[in-house]
Amino acid sequence: RGEINALRRRDHMQQHTGQHILSAAFEQIVQARTVSFHMGAETSTIDLHRELTPGDITLGEGAANQCVLRDLEVRVRYASAEEAAALPLRKESTRTGTLRLVEVPGFDLSACGGTHVPRTGMIGSILITGWERFKGGSRVSFVCGLRALTAFAALRHVTQEAARALSL
Repeated sequence: RGEINALRRRDHMQQHTGQHILSAAFEQIVQARTVSFHMGAETSTIDLHRELTPGDITLGEGAANQCVLRDLEVRVRYASAEEAAALPLRKESTRTGTLRLVEVPGFDLSACGGTHVPRTGMIGSILITGWERFKGGSRVSFVCGLRALTAFAALRHVTQEAARALSL
């Protein structure tokens, strides 16, 4: 007998769909291709093939959140590897047989077997929490949904504590 942890599942769906959108935004807006992705218990990361500037970060995060605010449908469909090869996938798949495709119409199309929210608005928000140079490119850390609200609340607390310390 199994039981689904609904809060954890929703969190994973928000982080994973947020990654699709953030990766697509970086590729479209600043021509930075995602080479890997890691979803952690507290934060997620995307490794990009080139170094990003602070301006690139702002543009990518802004475009991703515009996609979230548009509340677009997230569609799932299936295609053979041959059919998928003829489609504008963000990243070419090396798998054979039937592929599961996840699409945010007009924004992203990727082969993926993970869990996703049914609409982009359910992500809530995408917040980049940091970035660094990594293997000749950039590693971007981010959080979505409730994780983003929690990260913002923690930042606000630290900022208030710093302001109090400076005013003494």
